[in-house]
Amino acid sequence: MNQLFKKLAICYYFVFVLAILTAVLGYFLNKNGIILQNATAIRVLKFVLVLYMLISIPLALKYFSVKVKKIAQMENKIEKIAKYLTLSKLRIWLISINLLLGILFVYILYQPNNQFDMLYFAAIGAVALLFCRPSKTKIENDLDNQNPQITQINTENL
Repeated sequence: MNQLFKKLAICYYFVFVLAILTAVLGYFLNKNGIILQNATAIRVLKFVLVLYMLISIPLALKYFSVKVKKIAQMENKIEKIAKYLTLSKLRIWLISINLLLGILFVYILYQPNNQFDMLYFAAIGAVALLFCRPSKTKIENDLDNQNPQITQINTENL
């Protein structure tokens, strides 16, 4: 379980390293004058990013949720962990594309009067990526077929 957590944590935090590298790349592209000027192309790229965001975030989160419930019922622990790792990485990468494209488009689609709209899309991708953050407790709860993700509320502290 500890190895699984380490692999997922490396994958998760690597996305943020890529985000920093994407920002540096975008800065140098912008500095060298590589800015898209065609208004139609800008609108199309923005539309594609918004459409991808609207489809990928809910789809990745829901698909992961449904598949994890099926994985938890599996008996073979090695196969269960392997499928969980693959599924978790898929979810992280599907959602991270929103963040990375949003950051890149901030620089490539730069317009002085409307410069922060793509930054908002990158922020939405970053917030959605927070839902993918691995933790040992979450991994154990996801893979435990005896505990079907029922959250108990402690009423003593109320």
